[in-house]
Amino acid sequence: MLMQTWSFFKKSLANNIFRGLELREFSVFYQPKMDMETRKIKGLEALARWHSPGIGWIPPSEFIPIAESTGAIIDLGEWVLFSACEQMKHWRENGFSEISVSVNLSPTQLEEKNLISSVEDILAKTGVEPRLLELEITESVFIKDSSRALAVIKELKKLGVRLAIDDFGTGYSSVGYLTAFPFDCLKIDQSFSRTIQLPQTQVVIRALTSLSRQLGLTTVLEGVESETEMVMAGHLGCDQIQGYAVGRPMQANAVTLKMRDFQMNSATLPLLE
Repeated sequence: MLMQTWSFFKKSLANNIFRGLELREFSVFYQPKMDMETRKIKGLEALARWHSPGIGWIPPSEFIPIAESTGAIIDLGEWVLFSACEQMKHWRENGFSEISVSVNLSPTQLEEKNLISSVEDILAKTGVEPRLLELEITESVFIKDSSRALAVIKELKKLGVRLAIDDFGTGYSSVGYLTAFPFDCLKIDQSFSRTIQLPQTQVVIRALTSLSRQLGLTTVLEGVESETEMVMAGHLGCDQIQGYAVGRPMQANAVTLKMRDFQMNSATLPLLE
């Protein structure tokens, strides 16, 4: 009975995701990444948010796994990618021509046969320079079929976009991924931020940043929430940080105001609230 109830809930929520897309219940929030050397915003990560009139805000932790398991993530992911590129186009038209945005690609999306043509079409329609779009891929995609994943990632790379391996350090992390796949960025999982004051954690972070530098990869430490964690991330060689210490996910208009404030004052962008 419980299995039937769970199955019904999943199917119902998946159907509501499609309905929510049609009714424009979804929005894209952007979380900034800060460059450790300049203390300026280096880029933004696009994140899906869902506000249902009858329920309220539905956490991504609830709807993303169901969207992934039911295939609804294909439509949702494509919508997020298009929305993010449209916003990049808007920012470019308003003087922010070098702002880059990263978008997550799920394992299901990577298996979608039309993924490459879809990304190519969105770039063409929005006029976004491929170099300003970064696609984030979790290492879990390599466990199922690494040869298939490699082929898809190589095709994406041919489009000129940047590629990042996300949440590195969890599950079956392997430094072999960093040499076998054409990544540009390594995002270190937020679990390392939580324990960054431990000597053993510092050894791992320093090793990852050192290796990444030798491979020509940019390193981003995720989940940085305090000034102490931020300072230590810099000492350990992280190129960029992301987390509440820099800024929470926010709507595009709030990001625009922050960037405009920086542009007008010609000063290093302050930490975001």
